[in-house]
Amino acid sequence: MKKFLACLLLLGSFVSNAQVYNNEWIDFGKTYYKFKVGKEGIYRIGQPALAAAGLSVTPAQNFQLFRNGVEVPIYTSVSSGSLSGTDYIEFWGTLNDGKPDNHLYRQPEYQLNDKWSLETDTATYFLTVN
Repeated sequence: MKKFLACLLLLGSFVSNAQVYNNEWIDFGKTYYKFKVGKEGIYRIGQPALAAAGLSVTPAQNFQLFRNGVEVPIYTSVSSGSLSGTDYIEFWGTLNDGKPDNHLYRQPEYQLNDKWSLETDTATYFLTVN
């Protein structure tokens, strides 16, 4: 009987699933710089701010920006090479929405509105170097 239960538990472990944490996009070999956006609009990260983070010699084509696990398109003032003192990175920042909150509901259709988050309206962005 013990062998039967052990086999049943072993087989059950192969078909079980874990919950989604929404951090599957993270590459743990990279360093991410976190910042928050509270209003919708164009945001600019200047070269002095990048130099303060230790990214002054990073080529412009290697920057990546993520929000909710999706890469956000960015514009750099130079197409390639390192940024000079007046160069910058620009992107369109949006408020936090309720799409990640969908996993909090037993059935997704129970969520009344995915335009507004249950937690906050401040979105979090992550800048990294590829």
